[in-house]
Amino acid sequence: MSKTVLIVSPIPSHPQFQGNSARIYRLNRMFQLCGYQVHFLYFGMEGLSENQQRDMENQWDYFHFVQPQGPAAEPSFGDYFDIDDWYDNRVSDYVDKLCETWSFDVCVVNYVWFSKVLDVLPEQTYKVIDTHDVFGDRHIVAKEAGLEPVWFYTTKELEAYALERADLVLAIQDEEKNYFESITETPVAVMGYCVPFQPLVNQSREKIVIGYIGSGNPFNVESLRVFQDAVMANPALMQQFSFLLGGTVCKVFSPMNEIFDVVGLVDDLDEFYRLIDIAINPMVGGTGLKIKSLEALSYGKALLATEDAMVGINGIDSFHNFASVPDMVEALRELTPERTAELHRNSIATFRTYNERFISEFKSLFSELPCKTLST
Repeated sequence: MSKTVLIVSPIPSHPQFQGNSARIYRLNRMFQLCGYQVHFLYFGMEGLSENQQRDMENQWDYFHFVQPQGPAAEPSFGDYFDIDDWYDNRVSDYVDKLCETWSFDVCVVNYVWFSKVLDVLPEQTYKVIDTHDVFGDRHIVAKEAGLEPVWFYTTKELEAYALERADLVLAIQDEEKNYFESITETPVAVMGYCVPFQPLVNQSREKIVIGYIGSGNPFNVESLRVFQDAVMANPALMQQFSFLLGGTVCKVFSPMNEIFDVVGLVDDLDEFYRLIDIAINPMVGGTGLKIKSLEALSYGKALLATEDAMVGINGIDSFHNFASVPDMVEALRELTPERTAELHRNSIATFRTYNERFISEFKSLFSELPCKTLST
C-alpha cells in the first residue's frame, strides 16, 4: 500500500519560474517517485490562473485550494512579523476536514511562517517544515546589506517557537542547518534541491553569450548592478562577450540596464539556457540556497559564481567561488577555450556530486518503499 503525503504551501508548484516554486515542485516530485500519493494544498497567495490549476491538478494525485481573503497582513510588531501573521486559520479548517477522509503518513509545510497547520494534524502524522530560508532577523540582514527588508521577516525567538511544531526541520543547506540546530531541539536535516541533469548542446555563435535568469528580488537586482558596473569598467569584455538577461528581474532591472540583451519571462527554462554558453550568478549577500546556480549546472552550463551564490553547493572549480563580483568579471579575461572546457567539466562534476548526495538523503529520510529513479 502506498504512503500518502500532504504538502501545504502558500506558493504554487506551477509554473517553476522562481526558485521557491521550483523547490516545491522538485520536492513534491521526489515524494511521487518514491511511491507516495501526493496531496498538494495551495493557499493562493500568488493567485491561481486556469492554466496553473490545470497543471497542478494534472501533476499531483490531489490538488486542494484555499482562496485568501484580502492581502497579506502587515507586521504585528511594526518592525517585524509575528510568526503567524501570514497564516489563515481556514487552512487549518480545510486540513482538519481532509484528515476525516485521509490518513496522511507525512505532512510537509512550506515555510516556517505557515507551520501553524501542523497543530491540527493527528499525532501519527510525521510533521515536517521545509524552511526554504532563514526568516529570524532577516530584516536585520537586509538592512546590513543596505536593502529594505521585503516579504516575511521575524525574530529568532519566534522562528524557534514555530520550529517546535514539527517532528523534522528541513534546511536547504548546511549553514542553515547549523543555525536551526542552534535555536531548536527539533531534529534538523539538510535537503537540497534535486533536479534532473538535462545538458544542452552549445550553439556556434559569433560571441560567447553569458546569461543570468532570476526573479526581481532586491538581492538579485543589487547583484546585477554590481556585475554591470564591473563589466562597464572593463569595456574590452563587450567585444568578446554578449550578456543576456531573463526572468522577472528584467522588469525591475531594465531602467538601469546598460549591457544586457533582455528576453524577459520565458515559458520554459530550456528556451533561455539554449541561448547562452556560460551562466553567471554574481550574488552579493542573501540567504538560502541559490537555486539558479544549481539550475544552470543542471543544464550542463559552465558556471561563474561568487561564494555567496554557491553556499551549500561545494563547487570544485575556483571559478565557482569568487570572493567578489569584480574578481569574477576580471576572470572573464582568462576564459580561453581550454579554460572554458575545464570549467564546463568541473561544473558537471559539481552538479553530479550534489545531486547524488541529496537523492540519497531523501531516501534515508522518507523512503521505506523501493524508489524509482529520483533524477527524472
